[in-house]
Amino acid sequence: MDFSFDLSQGLFSSAGVDIGTQLLLKAFSRMLDGGSQAGKPPPGRVLDAGCGVGVIGICAAAALDRPVVRCQDRDELARLFTLRNAAKNGVSLEAFSEPLLAGDAPWDLILSNIPAKAGTPVLEDFVPRSLGLLNPGGRVAIVVVHTLAGFFRERIALAGAELLSEREGSGHSVFVYAPGEGQGAAAAVEAGSGFLSRHPFYVRASARCKIEGVSVGIEAVHGASGFDDAGSAVTVAAKLAGRIGPEGIAPDGDAPLLVHEPGQGFFPCWLLGFLRGRGAVVLSGRNILALEAARHNVSRRVSVVPVADLRLGGVALLEATGGKKYACLAAFPELLPQSSLPKGTDQLAALWDSVPPLLAVGGILLVALASSDAERFDRRKPSGFTRLGGVKRGGFRALAYRLRPDAIMGQG
Repeated sequence: MDFSFDLSQGLFSSAGVDIGTQLLLKAFSRMLDGGSQAGKPPPGRVLDAGCGVGVIGICAAAALDRPVVRCQDRDELARLFTLRNAAKNGVSLEAFSEPLLAGDAPWDLILSNIPAKAGTPVLEDFVPRSLGLLNPGGRVAIVVVHTLAGFFRERIALAGAELLSEREGSGHSVFVYAPGEGQGAAAAVEAGSGFLSRHPFYVRASARCKIEGVSVGIEAVHGASGFDDAGSAVTVAAKLAGRIGPEGIAPDGDAPLLVHEPGQGFFPCWLLGFLRGRGAVVLSGRNILALEAARHNVSRRVSVVPVADLRLGGVALLEATGGKKYACLAAFPELLPQSSLPKGTDQLAALWDSVPPLLAVGGILLVALASSDAERFDRRKPSGFTRLGGVKRGGFRALAYRLRPDAIMGQG
């Protein structure tokens, strides 16, 4: 079967389908052939855990007869690319931005190109949790880099699972396993309503610090940027916001405030402490793990909106406030290296274009970037914005702007 995939510089394996995925798909093909020869029905419910641009889930959906296929990834951009590639290849599936092995169960087959940098506790949890998500007769097929082969071989044995097959490739190993004899498969129980209650293995460390006079405490998670330190981007953004003052950031108590790409949550925690509870906070970004960590750390009710970027997520971000525009938009964009992008791509101009539809007239745009990016961003300032000031420290620079009534929409 022939397939065609659009790839992204912002997602795994941007140059082509990686060799680990190819090895896993060969194992999947052999699995289907063996089941057919033995007269076994093909899997009807398939989970692609950590889907990236959707290669594994799309191939499974095309190879099987009207299956239910769920693709999941922590990255909202991955979800969008998976849906785009599914349509491009004429297959039907579901895609969600969520943690590994979250969502509906049970499954006949779980497929995964295991993210090697997910964090040891997350990897340790994968085998026993996947076994608990299988239908009777279900199987799990994973591909891992060679450095993790021994780790997963041991985890499969410790879980009491049956190792059905193991195959080595160039730099990768594929393991196919199932519940051991007498080991009944049971759906995993997720206790508690909070993200970290349901997924405690994501917790990495606790941290406490003081930012511009406000004490901030967080629990950091695996899979999100930053760990036990607020970092220079947060520090300069907080210092600049402090100069603007609470009345400038949140002119009234009900004003919606948006923090885009909040990391582990240092800045929104600081912001609400600085504002002493004024304003309703919305958190947005690509990484659902970071959003859930930030929601947990804020320790009060906030809205979370997964978006690939401010432009693509504009409608959803306004829906989150009932159509009310934001009094303050604090953005910590994670830019891709310009050398990796197609000629003519201008990430900074696209960021400017995304702001006016979201920001109330008189509202504040606060952005923190690496110093060189911040300088280029400031040079691209369109008419309709007044620069309020900047702070530079530790290789990062925060800039603040006010949106005037004469802002030119869509300039870039």
